Amino acid sequence: MGRKQNQKLFKGLLTINVLLVVLIFFTTNASADFYVIAGSRGVGTKITSLPYTIASSGFYFIDKNLTCATGTNGITITTDNVTLDLMGFSLIGPGGSDNYHGIYMFARTNVEIRNGTIRNFPRSGITDYDNGGKGHRIISIRVQDNGVDGIFLRGKGHLIEKCAATDNSIGIVTGSGSIATGNICNDNILNGLELGNYSIAIGNICYSNGYCGIITGTGTTVSRNTCSWNERGINVVSRSSVIGNTCTYNSAYGIFISGEYNLVDQNTAYSNTTTNINSCATCVFGTNVQ
Repeated sequence: MGRKQNQKLFKGLLTINVLLVVLIFFTTNASADFYVIAGSRGVGTKITSLPYTIASSGFYFIDKNLTCATGTNGITITTDNVTLDLMGFSLIGPGGSDNYHGIYMFARTNVEIRNGTIRNFPRSGITDYDNGGKGHRIISIRVQDNGVDGIFLRGKGHLIEKCAATDNSIGIVTGSGSIATGNICNDNILNGLELGNYSIAIGNICYSNGYCGIITGTGTTVSRNTCSWNERGINVVSRSSVIGNTCTYNSAYGIFISGEYNLVDQNTAYSNTTTNINSCATCVFGTNVQ
């Protein structure tokens, strides 16, 4: 084989290898950061105006900002097994003091709401107001300027992930056995994140809330959260683990223990006005920086 043929073969192999690397890179990153929107392929139901009731299971989406009038919920979900994608758009309420919500559920199961903003509703941005609700997933939602709660889920077994709750009365409230991870709760009038019994809060940032950054029920795990510029950074009840959090510049307590039999370890709590970490006779304290 001649020299020119060898050069052509080498360039061909090099081109193939580069294409394979590019293909692998984009395939890997696409699967990690993006997903295919079903509505873009003609699948699912488009919601075009508010109020709207979802009465059948399936996929629903919006493709523009929608505004809600007074005296009604924005979207009411009366069935289970629903996915609602806001696709980066907003549900906008009328403000005021009525008892209406952006998205309202009552004792529903397995509802996922994702990717958008819900703001200016008189009551809650998103709520399932009954203890029978279970298995909801709220992902990448921004709840802002709602009259009471940004997200309020009673029941159990919910996931609230990568949401931002700002300028509500209370930012996020979870039911029992739930996970709150990667959320930002700031400038809410009362609490940033209220954690139900036997739940986990991991990797959240809760700052500049009027009372507690994070307040927990019984038997919770609170780990790797940052809680600053609240009145209390973390308020933990009984039989919980508080590990690896950073609580600074809170106007009263960094970590306040109001129950018994808690593990408090590897936290950084300093420059809090009243006490960095208060004492507890039945609790176990590891190595905390304060």
